[in-house]
Amino acid sequence: MTHTMMGLLSHATSFAKRKMNLGYRQAKITHSGPLGQAGDVLRGHEFHYASVTDTGNDQPFADIADGLAKPLGPSGGRRGLVSGTFFHAIAKA
Repeated sequence: MTHTMMGLLSHATSFAKRKMNLGYRQAKITHSGPLGQAGDVLRGHEFHYASVTDTGNDQPFADIADGLAKPLGPSGGRRGLVSGTFFHAIAKA
């Protein structure tokens, strides 16, 4: 079953196959916005059970690395002034 929600971002997620994602993260912002300038690094964490089933066609919010700086790839979505991600920012590095 799919719910369109508000349609602000084009990705899709599911809880059907619960996968725990947990850990400290470093997020290098890809575009300037309310959380910082492109290239700024935010530190935070990720904690969720959902899986991304369709990445959609929005630009990524950030390039994510784990707490030891191992790259995990692009994360979240950004369209205009809207962004969304499983990453929870704690502080700017």
